[in-house]
Amino acid sequence: MDLNDNEEQQLPQKNRTYRDSFRFAFKGIQTAFQEERNMRVHVMTGAAVLLLGLLLPLNRTEWLWLILVSYLVFVMELINTVAENVVDLVTEEYHPIAKKVKDMAAAVVLVTALFSVIVGGIIIVPKLIQIIM
Repeated sequence: MDLNDNEEQQLPQKNRTYRDSFRFAFKGIQTAFQEERNMRVHVMTGAAVLLLGLLLPLNRTEWLWLILVSYLVFVMELINTVAENVVDLVTEEYHPIAKKVKDMAAAVVLVTALFSVIVGGIIIVPKLIQIIM
C-alpha cells in the first residue's frame, strides 16, 4: 500500500451512495485478480468449462449446476484472499494459529474446487463420451 494514495489516507466511513458501494466492490474484485494467481486460474478454468458447455447439449439444470459451482469457487477464493490478508494485517511474525487460519481458508477453496470437478465431471464426461461414440 502506498501511504501517499489519497484513497488510502481517508478514514473508513460508510459508503454514501450505492455507486460508491459498487465501485469499491469492483475494486476488490480487481485487486483479487491482480494479486492472486489462483483467482485467475480458477476464473479461467470456470470460463473454459462454461465455454465448453456451449458446445454440448446441456439442459437448464446442468447449466445451473455448472454456473453454481463456478461461482462458488470464485466466492471461496475471494473469502480465502480476505482471510489471508486479514491474517497478514494482524500478524507481524509467524504464529501457529495464523498458519492454521490460512491453511483452513485454503482448504475451503480446495474442497469447493473438488466439488466443482465432481459436478462438472458428472455433467460433462457423459456428454463428451456420447459425442465421441
